[in-house]
Amino acid sequence: MRPTTILILAILLSCCATLGDCRLEPSLPSSPSRRPQSKMVASLKNGLASGLSAGCVKLVLAPFDTVKTLQQHSRSLDGEKALTLGAAARELLKRGGVGELYSGVAVTVLGSMPSVGLYFGVYHFCKKKGAEYLERNDAASAPLAKTANIALAAAIGNTVASFTRVPYEVVKQKLQTGQYPSTLSAITSMYAAEGFQAFFPKGGVAVQMIRDIPYAVYTLMAYEWFQANWAQQGNGRGQEVPRWKNMVCGAAAGGIGSLFTNPMDVVKTRIQTNPSQFMGIMHCARATLQDEGAAAFMKGSVPRLMHKVPANGLFFVCYEFFRLLLRVEPVAGLESEKKSLKIKSTS
Repeated sequence: MRPTTILILAILLSCCATLGDCRLEPSLPSSPSRRPQSKMVASLKNGLASGLSAGCVKLVLAPFDTVKTLQQHSRSLDGEKALTLGAAARELLKRGGVGELYSGVAVTVLGSMPSVGLYFGVYHFCKKKGAEYLERNDAASAPLAKTANIALAAAIGNTVASFTRVPYEVVKQKLQTGQYPSTLSAITSMYAAEGFQAFFPKGGVAVQMIRDIPYAVYTLMAYEWFQANWAQQGNGRGQEVPRWKNMVCGAAAGGIGSLFTNPMDVVKTRIQTNPSQFMGIMHCARATLQDEGAAAFMKGSVPRLMHKVPANGLFFVCYEFFRLLLRVEPVAGLESEKKSLKIKSTS
C-alpha cells in the first residue's frame, strides 16, 4: 500500500483501540442540576460522530468503490462488451497489485470525515428546527409532515456538503482510474494545469448534488421508515434499539438509495474524471444513452451495492456507538426527538 494509506490506517486503528478501552454509559436524562445540551452542541456532536464513522467505513470498503469507478469510467463503444466486475478487479491488480484497490483512499478518508460531519450536522439541526415548527403547529404526528421534514433536512444538508465533497471526489476518481500515480502528484499536476478550477470541473458541483440529494432523501427516509415500522416495534419506552437492527435498517436503506441513484452516479463519475469530453450534465447523459444504451446507466451497480449496503449498515452502527461515546442528549422541549436518525413510532 502507499505510505499515505498506511498512515491513515494506523491512525484509525489507534482511534479504535483507544475507543475500545473507553467505558460507554448511557447518556443521563436532563435534570434540574444538569444543563441540557443546546441544539448547536448536539448538532456538532452528531457531525463529529458521523465524520468518524464515515472515515472508518470508507477505509474498510474502499476496494468496492475503486472497482465501481473503473466500471463507470470505461465506455463500451461500437458493440464492445461492458467492463465486468471481475475484469475491472483484474485490471486494477495488474496495474499495481492489491494496493491499487485502495487508490485514493487517503484523500477519501480525510475528505469524507469533515464533509459527512458537516452534512449530518446540518441535517440534524434542520430536522430539529422543522420538528419544533411542526409541534408549534400541532402537526408533529402527521406522517406526511414528518416525512417532508426529513426530506427537506436531508436536501439542505447535502446542498451545503456537496461543495466540500467535489474536490476530494475529483482527486479520488482520477487516482482510481489511473490518471495519476499518487495523491500529491494528482493535486500538484491538476493545480498546475488549471488552478483551483481543476477541482471544480464544469457541472461537477451540480452533478454531485443531483446524485447526493436524492440518495440522501431515499436512504434516510427508508432508514426512518424501517426504524419506526420494524426496529422500534416491541421496544419499551426509552429502550435502545439493538445494534443488529440498526445495521439491517441501514443496509436495506443504503441498497434502496444506491439502486435508485446509480444512473446519476454514472454521469457524475464521467463528468468528474473526463470533464473535457462533455459540455454538461445533459450532454453526458445523452452521449451515454446514444453510444451505449440505457444499460450503461447501471454500470457499476453491483460493486456499488457491495459497497453501499455494508457501508450503510456499518455506518449507522458506528454512528450510534459514537453518539453514546459523545453523550449526545435529546434537546429539551422536543419530545418527539429521540435520535438524530430515528423517528418515534406513532402507532
